[in-house]
Amino acid sequence: MKLGNLEAAPGEKTYGFFKTGETHGRFPVHIPLHIVNGAKDGPTLVVQAGASGLEIEPSLILPHVVNELDPAAISGTLIMAPLMNTSGFEFARVNSVYDDKHLNQIGRGDATGSVSEQLVDAYYHAAIANADALLDIRTGSQWSYHHFVGVNDEGDVAASKALAIALGLPHVVIGKDELNSMAQEAARDGKAVAVAFIGGGPGLRDYRDQDLGRMRKAVLNAMRHLGMIAGDPESDVESVAVIQERSVITPTGERGFTFMDKSLRGQAVNEGDALGYVRHPFSGETIEQITAPRGGIMVHAGASWPVPPEGEILAIIGDLVEEIEIG
Repeated sequence: MKLGNLEAAPGEKTYGFFKTGETHGRFPVHIPLHIVNGAKDGPTLVVQAGASGLEIEPSLILPHVVNELDPAAISGTLIMAPLMNTSGFEFARVNSVYDDKHLNQIGRGDATGSVSEQLVDAYYHAAIANADALLDIRTGSQWSYHHFVGVNDEGDVAASKALAIALGLPHVVIGKDELNSMAQEAARDGKAVAVAFIGGGPGLRDYRDQDLGRMRKAVLNAMRHLGMIAGDPESDVESVAVIQERSVITPTGERGFTFMDKSLRGQAVNEGDALGYVRHPFSGETIEQITAPRGGIMVHAGASWPVPPEGEILAIIGDLVEEIEIG
């Protein structure tokens, strides 16, 4: 297995920097990558995280997952990118510092485009295009808490859904990806694609150890599902609810502190039910009630930081398609 200047023979691991281009000052632009090449033939799984420079939790655990894997016991190849947006990380920004673009909102990139577009293009064609499956791990950054798996309603949805269920998170949400992400492009290419939303917000402090464990389990469960390693799936839930996405609730623009009812996550709600509220930062009065626009299952809600930016997901309400026992 070779990506750029990185190469791992069967039964070997390697780590290094995959060069994707240069800045205008001709400094190298790269993505740190781990390659674990199994001793036996099998599928190729790409695990990526940190497309936002503030999504740092995966980088705390994913290298440890690589360290615990024995290539001699693996069939196929694992390509791991724990922190893709190195420039955003260095300067504590969501977007790339090079051109102020989000790495997960420029599709499969552009070989003749800006620095970030060239980065995604080189990486996509070297890693994702040649893979069988993609696990994209995202967090709520510093604003909101996540605990579900997204499946793009394109390409081989059955294969993507099966991969998502195997990760061991409580909810799988099937719907359209409107962000023009790498995962969306991979799904259109027929790959099995799961987007695991884990951690962020208050979870950075309150649930960090649990969320890091869930990321580890998601990677190992994906490998087990694909037949890359032996063993039984690991999960802290007994069943997975498959949800067809219908409504995503984001901040309305009312200024103040936003609080969501975290006890409603996974629960059935009715149209008009109170999901949270916006509080005046100085008087303390409630100036807006956040209510359900329709009935359904509350997939994601609660534990949002009091000042989420526009466009941040506050809640997802969808229809229950099926509930699958696991373990």
